[in-house]
Amino acid sequence: MDTTEKLRRMAFTPMRTPLPRGTKEILDRASTEVEVVDGDKVVHYVWGDGERRVLLVHGWAGNAGHVAALAEALVAEGFTVVAVDLPGHGESEGKESSVIHFARAIEAANERFGPFHALVAHSMGALGATRAMSRGVGPEKVVFFNPIASYTSLWRRSGELLQVSPEAIALVRARAEDWLGVLFDDIEPLAAAPDFSSKLLIIHDAHDPESPLPDSEALVAAWPAAELIEVENLGHTRVLRDDDMVRRVVGFVTDAQDAPRT
Repeated sequence: MDTTEKLRRMAFTPMRTPLPRGTKEILDRASTEVEVVDGDKVVHYVWGDGERRVLLVHGWAGNAGHVAALAEALVAEGFTVVAVDLPGHGESEGKESSVIHFARAIEAANERFGPFHALVAHSMGALGATRAMSRGVGPEKVVFFNPIASYTSLWRRSGELLQVSPEAIALVRARAEDWLGVLFDDIEPLAAAPDFSSKLLIIHDAHDPESPLPDSEALVAAWPAAELIEVENLGHTRVLRDDDMVRRVVGFVTDAQDAPRT
């Protein structure tokens, strides 16, 4: 195995992290359902029995526990909520994963449990969400927490984490494109955003080292109906369980003007 392939495998092998404290009890109250996506079992947690449905998507090296506080709050408002352990994460199968794997899992969840009134995604889950939306997943509302919103930024960050030169990471990127059958320039969220009709809310910590705020600003500018809330001192994942931010998301998703007409 050459060095480029070793680096590619490192870049696309997520670390499985434990459930955040206090979230196991919330997940235990869900029904657990399994879907096979690309030959691997993908685990879904389902709460509630409301007519309108919400899909929750965690980020890289995360799991459904990271979005459990949001699930609990949305169920209390009468929604059916589905949270997915993405391929290679949580209780789902798979060793390697990617944004393309994320998108396929989101598409499969939409086919089985949707259509979704809203989709909420964290970090790199936002890249998977925009890819799935460009392929037909069409929620009315979208919320991104600290999204990774540019493949340019993602690959730059990957080079930093792998401690390799820009030239080496360019080779890894090309190898990944061959592996996945896509060109990252062709699936940039900024290119797809002008065609999206969903209403978007982005919540972004200004000092998050994992996701650059300017990328979110650019995505909001390109998306026809979008709003950015800039916060501070909530970090990359703590923002997902901040009481004020959870309330803000619930308010956005439950906006009365978007209730189904009778």
